[in-house]
Amino acid sequence: KYYNGDISRTFPINGKFTERQKEVYNAVLRVNEKVIKEMKPGVKFIDLNNKAKEWVAEECISLGLISKKEDVSQFYYHSIGHSLGMDTHDIELENRDVTFEAGMVYTVEPGIYIENEGIGIRIEDDILITDNGNEVLTKEMIKTVEEIEEFMANR
Repeated sequence: KYYNGDISRTFPINGKFTERQKEVYNAVLRVNEKVIKEMKPGVKFIDLNNKAKEWVAEECISLGLISKKEDVSQFYYHSIGHSLGMDTHDIELENRDVTFEAGMVYTVEPGIYIENEGIGIRIEDDILITDNGNEVLTKEMIKTVEEIEEFMANR
């Protein structure tokens, strides 16, 4: 049997991010990295999901998209991730009150979607919960603005 992977990266169609796209991309990347640091045994998914929503809200305020955290759902309208296994959205889909344990695999997929600017950024990684924290299974994938622009320039 085989297990699934679920990875998202956002690429600029012309190979170069605009300044605004870079701002939004880096905001999402900061949230992605914060969430990954928090993923370890004993952490509840729902608590981390709530923290992530707060972090996205803070980034949306910094980007000038909202003035109140409560308005974040205008630009971020999904959870921070989901379990990953034999199915892309594995068995606990309806149970967000899961506590991470070693051996579980979850995605981390923050995003900011600004319809009126034509910008949508999602950065998704697959994370294995280990006894001592986590392992980023997608760590070899390009991820930063610089890595993506270099890849696009050399394709």
